[in-house]
Amino acid sequence: MTFTDLPKNWRRRPLTDPRLAADVVDLYCSAGDRQRGTVTLFICDERDRFRGAVVIDLCDLAVEPLPKRGAAPQTARPTGRAAALRPVIKPLQVFPGGALMLALSRSGPSTTTAADREWADAAVRVSRSLGVRLLGFYLASRDAVFPADVTTAVADLPAAA
Repeated sequence: MTFTDLPKNWRRRPLTDPRLAADVVDLYCSAGDRQRGTVTLFICDERDRFRGAVVIDLCDLAVEPLPKRGAAPQTARPTGRAAALRPVIKPLQVFPGGALMLALSRSGPSTTTAADREWADAAVRVSRSLGVRLLGFYLASRDAVFPADVTTAVADLPAAA
């Protein structure tokens, strides 16, 4: 399926269904998002139903290093993935009972890369540490949308205190 096959009542259905979730990711993660690289946050209610989406360019999650005195400005370098995601996920703590689904849009292959696993693991760690339920982490490549395998990462992490 693709976003063109979404049922009319998709907003009343939980995004815990991986097929439905992938189609919603396909709907919200445009070709431009995939070309330039974005993280999309899908905000869900206490019954895991879609309530809104926020798209953030990956370049906006970068930290501009301070140039050394007299040196030419450097290009932006990405921060650690967890450090980049923390301020994005933290505001969702005020939505008790709600949940979050994330999607990484990128132009790379239609397979999971090491960088994809790092993003997914960071999302799991940050969500867990902040007490935000993470429904899933999806990858939107140029040709496909598919869930990242975060099962191992989730099983290995202790619950938030």
